[in-house]
Amino acid sequence: MKLMDQLISSMGSARSWVILAHEKPDGDTLGCGSAFFQRGTSMGKKCFWMGPDPFPRIYRFLPFSDSYRTGEDLSHVNMADNPVLIVLDTSNPERSVNGIEEAASLYPVINIDHHGDNSIFGTLNWIDEGASSVGEMVHDLFSKAGWAISSDEAGSLFTAVSTDTGFFRFPATSARTLEISSDLVSRGADPSRIYEEVYENRTLEGLRLWGAGLSRASLHLGGILCSAFLTSEDFRRLNGSREDTENLVNTLLSISGVQIALLFQEEENGCCRVSIRTRNPVDARKIAALWGGGGHNRASGCKIQGSPLDAIRSFISLLEGSDEIGLSGR
Repeated sequence: MKLMDQLISSMGSARSWVILAHEKPDGDTLGCGSAFFQRGTSMGKKCFWMGPDPFPRIYRFLPFSDSYRTGEDLSHVNMADNPVLIVLDTSNPERSVNGIEEAASLYPVINIDHHGDNSIFGTLNWIDEGASSVGEMVHDLFSKAGWAISSDEAGSLFTAVSTDTGFFRFPATSARTLEISSDLVSRGADPSRIYEEVYENRTLEGLRLWGAGLSRASLHLGGILCSAFLTSEDFRRLNGSREDTENLVNTLLSISGVQIALLFQEEENGCCRVSIRTRNPVDARKIAALWGGGGHNRASGCKIQGSPLDAIRSFISLLEGSDEIGLSGR
């Protein structure tokens, strides 16, 4: 039996679906989760949807967003219902709730992802690094299963595809991506509404947080690297949230001549979360790997100990001596 047929069979035979998002959830993991929740409910499955971090405000328009639960582990999930676990857009189990690997010894764990550094942690693993998004893959899965995509499901999947491609600006956007998006629009997805909900739905506090980050933007390595940072105090003082920083790092990459953009966000535990964006030929995933992180060739992330300024100095110092990320020919 082919892999996709196995996925469909496993989901079809399960009485319940446990749908799992990754930490700091984005439009891809949430759009796909919403689509699966809708589909499972329509098939009479008991559905449970959760992730380690709260559901961002800008994605609350997605159907069944009010059913999402925030939790660190699977202790709140009823495992007596013969569940299948569906883990979406998650390169390794550490990026989602605790207990996934243990659950895999007892229940089917379906791992659907498009990160090339996926650790293959599921019972069934469908990894397609060539896909622009997991939304693109889920569209094909629904089509293969013969599940006619409803208008609401189309909106959820269009959200997944469009946000993970920067509304079709990022290099991963392919002809197939546009074909799938066209199909979703023909089934009822509303691109104008989705764009407005995601990109034109800012708070004043979030805009001020961007101002604080952009005021600290600085160039390094002869102008090819731009860094900025936000402190824990910034979030308290400006009453902003982590989700308000979405896409800030992409703005740094828009500066002329910049090939690497880094946004450092200080966390309460004494470390910084680093968002990395790059242009060809610099590999963001290789940069993240230097610090134990991962992601995509053009968009990755990691964590580093220390204050933002110390973290930036350490980060740039290591990059200066690295020949593995595409900088050697600069």
